[in-house]
Order: sequence, then structure tokens, then C-alpha cells
Amino acid sequence: MYATVTDMIARFGETQIIRLSQPEDRTAETVDEEKVNIALADASAVIDGYLRGRYFVPIAAPPAEIVRATCILARYDLSDTERSSPTEEMSKGRADVIKWLESISKELVNLDVPRALVTGTDQVGSGPRISDRGRVFSQDTLRGF
Repeated sequence: MYATVTDMIARFGETQIIRLSQPEDRTAETVDEEKVNIALADASAVIDGYLRGRYFVPIAAPPAEIVRATCILARYDLSDTERSSPTEEMSKGRADVIKWLESISKELVNLDVPRALVTGTDQVGSGPRISDRGRVFSQDTLRGF
């Protein structure tokens, strides 16, 4: 995962994370860490989907912008339940993050992390293939058929 429960609390405040992680219990005083960790894992998987192919994923030491994006996506997921809907601010934040991730996948934005190198040796269909065997069927071997 690219972010932690502590990152979520630092970014959005403990009260909001408590309310998002336990929406049915208005008297809750602690964060449901399991629920927040599931949202963070889901957000990290979404980010990996956009980064895969350009960067080695998962990123061992994610930069601050990846941590921020993970928190925004996780907050949106936590707020999107049967009983509640994301606010306009949350929806806009998610849309901005997705747009940013699309820019990364299109190589318009670069991250300061190790890039995945594409080599032609392990790619299927990467270039011409040459066979060293002679032809089994030729004009001479098929003569008379």
C-alpha cells in the first residue's frame, strides 16, 4: 500500500476518518483501521494499474504525490456506501487524481521513481522471426501431385 491510516488522519483529520470508517456508529471514537486499510489497498491497486508498464510496481518508496493520490482515492471509496455518497469535493478530488494518473500512463507526466525497461527479448511478437530450417514443401517435392 502506498499510504497508511496515519497518512489518512494527517491529511483529512481523525474525526472525518472515524466517520467515514464507521458511518453507522455516530458515537464511535476510534478509526476502523481494517476498513481504512481495505480502501487504501484498493486505491493502491488502481494506481498500480495506471503505472504498470512505465514503472516497476509496487513502488518501494512512493513519492508524496502517490501517497496523496492514494489517500484521496481511499477517502472517496470510504464515503461511497449504501447510506452515504461522496461530497462534491471528494468527487472532484477523485476525478483530478484519475486525470493525473491518465497523464502518467500517457507519458505526459513523469515520476521520480525507477522506470520499467522494455526489452524486446521477452516480449511476444517483438520483431521479425527467422526460421533456419529448409522448406518441407517446394516446387520439386510437390511435382506430380
